[in-house]
Amino acid sequence: MMLKREAVLIAMALLIIAAAAQSTHAADIHDGAGTTGAAFLKIEGGSRPAGLGGAFAGLANDINTIFWNPAGLTAVHDRELTAMQHFSFAEINNQTIGYAQRLERLVWGASFLGSFTEIERRQGPTENPDSTVTVGGFATGLSLAYPLSTALSVGATAKIISEQLDIQNAYGVAADVGVILQLLDNHLGIGVAVQNAGILGGGENLPMALRAGLAYRTWKEVAVETEEMMPAQEVWALVADAHLPLLDAHPSFHLGVERWFYDSVAARIGYRIGMNENPSDGLSLGIGVRRSGEDALANIDFQFDYAFVPDAYLGNAHRVSFITRF
Repeated sequence: MMLKREAVLIAMALLIIAAAAQSTHAADIHDGAGTTGAAFLKIEGGSRPAGLGGAFAGLANDINTIFWNPAGLTAVHDRELTAMQHFSFAEINNQTIGYAQRLERLVWGASFLGSFTEIERRQGPTENPDSTVTVGGFATGLSLAYPLSTALSVGATAKIISEQLDIQNAYGVAADVGVILQLLDNHLGIGVAVQNAGILGGGENLPMALRAGLAYRTWKEVAVETEEMMPAQEVWALVADAHLPLLDAHPSFHLGVERWFYDSVAARIGYRIGMNENPSDGLSLGIGVRRSGEDALANIDFQFDYAFVPDAYLGNAHRVSFITRF
C-alpha cells in the first residue's frame, strides 16, 4: 500500500509538471533554429527510452544510458550490448549500437550513432535517377563511468563525428558529461548530463544541450535456491526529463511510465511537450520482453524492445532494439 501511495503521488507530480509546461508554452521560433550542424546527434538512442517519451536521464539503468547520461553505466553489472534500428520518415535510417563492460568498479563503453539516407541526382525530368548518393552522419564514442560513492556516480563520453553531405564532408569532436544520484534506498534517481559539447569542422556548432531527469522506481527481490539474491527486478518506473538545448531550440519536457508484468513483459507510455511554435508534442508507446537463456545460454539475458511514436506531420516512427546481458 505504501508503494502504491508513493506511485500515485509521483504520477500526480508528473501531471503537474506537464500542466505547468503546457501553460508556459512559447509561441515563437528559436532565433538559433537550424544554425547547428550534425543534427543526427539529436536522435534519441534506444527503443526503451523512446517508449518512455524520451525521459531517461534519471532512470539511466541499462546500456541505453550510454546515449543519454554516461554516469548511468555504473548500473551495468557485467557486460551489456544493444543495437537499435529506427524506421523514420523519408526513408531515413537511424541506427545505434552500444556496448559496456565492468572492470571492477570502473565501467567502460563504446557506442555508434548514425543516420543515413539516399538522395537522387537528375539532370532532367527522368523517371529513373542518373545516380544516387548516400548522405548522413555518424558519431563513435568511448565512455567511462565511475561510482564516487554508493549514491553518486560520474561518467563521460568522448565522440568523433563525421558528416557526409554529397560532395562536402565535415568532421568534429564532442563530449558528454553526466552525474547520477541515487536516493531513498535507490528508489529515486536524479540525473544531469551535458550532451554534444564540441565543434564541427569549419567552426560550426553542435546541438549542445543540458538534460536533467528524475526517476522513481519500485522493485521486488527474488530469492533463488542457492540462497543468493538476484539483482532487483523493477516493477514500476515513473520518469520525467527536461531537455534544454543551449543553442538552437526551445526546451522540451518528457514524461513516462513503465510497468513490468511477471518480470518478463513491460508496457510503456510517454509524452513529450515542446516549447516552440511547432512543437513535437505527442504520445509514445512501447513494449518490452525479456528472458534468460537456458542450458548453454543460461548466463545470458535477452531483452527486446519496441517503441511506436506517431506524428501527424512526419508520419509514424518505429524503433526496434535488443539488449543482451552476459
